[in-house]
Amino acid sequence: MPYKDESLTFTINGRRKSPVQTNIQYTTQDKGTAKLSFQLMKDGVPLPLSAAVVKLVLLMSDGSRFVRDIEIIDKLNGRLIYVLSDEEIRHVGTVQAELDVSYTNQQAMSIHEFSFEIKKALIDTDILPSVEYYIDDFESLKHKINELYNETIQTVEELRKKFEDLENIETKDGAQKKAAAVQSNLDTHINNKSNPHGVTKNQLGLGNVENVKQASKAEFDSHVDDTSNPHKVTADQVGLGNVDNVKQADFYEFRAHNLNGERHVSKNDKDKWNASQLFKITADNGTQKINLTSGSFYDSLKDVGTVSFYGTNAVTDNPSETSLRGMQIVGQPGIGNGYAVDVRGNAWWFYYNANQSAINWFPIESTAGVQSKVDAHAKDSKIHITSTERDKWNGGQLAKLTKDDGKRTQLANGADILALSSGFYFASGSLVKNNPVENDGSWFNYDVIEGDTGRKTIIAWRSYDNVMWHGTVHTNGIFKGWKRLITDADFENVVWQNIPLKNGAANGDRPFQYAVWGKLLLLRGHITAPREVIIGNVPKSVVPSNGDVVAVTTSGITGYCKLVVYPNGELMLTGLQSNDNSAVTGYHISAPVFLD
Repeated sequence: MPYKDESLTFTINGRRKSPVQTNIQYTTQDKGTAKLSFQLMKDGVPLPLSAAVVKLVLLMSDGSRFVRDIEIIDKLNGRLIYVLSDEEIRHVGTVQAELDVSYTNQQAMSIHEFSFEIKKALIDTDILPSVEYYIDDFESLKHKINELYNETIQTVEELRKKFEDLENIETKDGAQKKAAAVQSNLDTHINNKSNPHGVTKNQLGLGNVENVKQASKAEFDSHVDDTSNPHKVTADQVGLGNVDNVKQADFYEFRAHNLNGERHVSKNDKDKWNASQLFKITADNGTQKINLTSGSFYDSLKDVGTVSFYGTNAVTDNPSETSLRGMQIVGQPGIGNGYAVDVRGNAWWFYYNANQSAINWFPIESTAGVQSKVDAHAKDSKIHITSTERDKWNGGQLAKLTKDDGKRTQLANGADILALSSGFYFASGSLVKNNPVENDGSWFNYDVIEGDTGRKTIIAWRSYDNVMWHGTVHTNGIFKGWKRLITDADFENVVWQNIPLKNGAANGDRPFQYAVWGKLLLLRGHITAPREVIIGNVPKSVVPSNGDVVAVTTSGITGYCKLVVYPNGELMLTGLQSNDNSAVTGYHISAPVFLD
């Protein structure tokens, strides 16, 4: 359930302290959700409340007063909560509050005074709560009843004084008789103890008080002072059925015991012990743990982990003719290896895997046996080389230029072309650094030859169209850039593109076209077009950065005109020169434009 939960922490001591003015504010609509949470501290630690009753005193701004028991949610750590009732939350204004603690050993103390606000919600503008009193304990209730009785007597006395003023208003006999009658009626009313106005206990705020005889103060005090358990309350009834009737340690003794690091183990101790070796490798007396006189080593060892063992020659998979002892090492379930030595000094190592059904034994050769094999190996001239052979091979090419199969080596993603050593390589151009064409995903071949002092020559081919670049890294690693090799195909295979026309321009005898040839923009064609307006455009990437102007000839009559090529690629005719401009029927264009 959601609450408007506000937390307060109070420290208990004997020093002077002012009431706490909190910033807590509830509204009259916070019914069942206005929650106060308390944390009580003493001497820097939580105050135990195991044998305590805590009351909250609420004094409302209209004079209403409530004394409530508070729920203790954590007795050991001094934590309490209280949710304001519907009767309390409707009292608008500043609420003065106080916490009081009473212990079963007759000790009591005032914790702290504090205040908070209850604001009237807009929906509750018509609520006018009457003065109310709610007290949880009987003695305070009796005191409040006497207080209300005294207030009633005072009110009657004030009425008497008002009626005495009638003597000063009317002096005639009739008035005197009326006053006497009023006095008589008033005296009768005052002496009438039978509740002539039918006042109910609910109107007095005593709706929960039963109409039964109450104990006198002397009787009540006697009952309170009776510590011999007159009601025969048992330990089970107060939730202490499991508590022995022995003296308990006080809070400070308990805290000293709890902080004793010599008697108690720490979490680090537990973690260390829990992580220690729990499986025995040997018997308690240090001898082998597994002793076999029958059966098989495999069946006895496959599921037990690292362990020492012994077996006689009656064990079916014993590799020796005598008994032997050994040690098994296990890295994971079902897979083991180890060694064993028999009584004659012969040794074996073994292993088995999870998919095998038997142990694989391998003899460990003696020093003498190994030495004889080494001597025989050393004398085998077929498998050993001579000094002459070694010198010849050491004098050969030691740096590998290709893979072992003679093919180019594929470069790893992110490899730097300029950092390659001598060799033959290939890669996708977009996956390496410093490729001749950036972000080109085509396959490239690279031939690299290194020189001294950081110099190297690099040739790069783009495989699909046989375009080649060469580059050099000069002394001390300074790269001089890529240069593309120009072939006859670059000049013979000129590609002409049609120029899109606009503003009334149209193709004449030949279409208006452009092509890029080396560092030249070539224009050709015959058009009819107006002058002084944009008649078409070529891509901005194929024109000079500052534009250009070329001369074209006219058709229909001899003459010429200027064709302006703007930096953005737009084209315009201007400056016509002829003997009769009206006779011009078109323009012959055949001109080169020099690029940057």
